[in-house]
Amino acid sequence: MITFDTGVVRAISAGTTPTLTVETADGRRCFAEVPLPIGDVSDTDVVCFVATSLDVGLRHVDLTVALGAWPCDAPNPAGPLGLASAPVIVLPDATWTDLATSGALRAGRHAACLRLPHDRSSLGLRMLDAVTEGIDVLLIEGGSGAHLRVARALGGRPIAALPLSDPAAISSMLRGCDVDVLLPVPALEEPARTRLQATLGPMALEAIHQLVEVDPAPAFAHSRLALTGASLEAMGAGAAGVLGGRLVDGNRRWRAQLDT
Repeated sequence: MITFDTGVVRAISAGTTPTLTVETADGRRCFAEVPLPIGDVSDTDVVCFVATSLDVGLRHVDLTVALGAWPCDAPNPAGPLGLASAPVIVLPDATWTDLATSGALRAGRHAACLRLPHDRSSLGLRMLDAVTEGIDVLLIEGGSGAHLRVARALGGRPIAALPLSDPAAISSMLRGCDVDVLLPVPALEEPARTRLQATLGPMALEAIHQLVEVDPAPAFAHSRLALTGASLEAMGAGAAGVLGGRLVDGNRRWRAQLDT
C-alpha cells in the first residue's frame, strides 16, 4: 500500500541521508528521508512524501521518502498504485541509454520511454508525472542504489543495468539499496556464461535481489548493432531494456483485465 501525504517541515537533520521532520494537517509527525535532491527546503515549507511497506524476503521494510515541495491544497501526485509497476531502468551512466531504450522499444512494442538525469531535483515527483502522462518506461542515467530504492518505494519495478565487468562497481551501484530490485543478466554462450556466474556468485546478490537471465539480442537488433564482440556493459544494458519492455507488455495485459 502506497500513501502520499503532505506536511510542514519542522526540522531538518543532516547526515549521509538527510531526514525531514514533517507535521501533517492532522497533527502527526513523520520522519521522511531525503535520498535524492528535492531542491531548497527550509522550516515551514510544505513538502509531499510517500510512505509504503514492503516485504523483502523474510524482512519487512517501512519507507517514508520526501519527494519535494508541494502545495498543501493540491491533490496527491498519484493514486495508491504510485508508478503502477512501471519499469524504472537505472543505468550507471548515459553510455548505453540508447541501447537500453532500443530493448524497451522492441520488447515493449514501441513503449513510450523517457530518460531522466540522476540529479534532477524532485526526481520522484517527475517520475510520477511522467507515468501519469502515459510514459511506460523510465530510464535514470547515472543512477545508484538510492534511485532504485525510491523507484521501489513509489510502486515501480526498478531494474539495475549493472556494470557487469567490475564487481566493485556493482557493489557501489547497489550500495544503500536494501529493497529487492530486478538484476538482468545477459544470456551468454559458454564459456562466457560460466565466467560471469563465477564473477557474480560470490556477491550473493540473490539474497536480496532477483537475478533474471535475459537475451539482449532484441536491443541490438533494434539498434542495428552487432551483438558479437559487445561488452558485458552493453549487453547488460540491452538486457535491462528488453526486460523493461516485457514488463510493459505484462502491465498492459493486467490493466486491460482491470478495465473489462
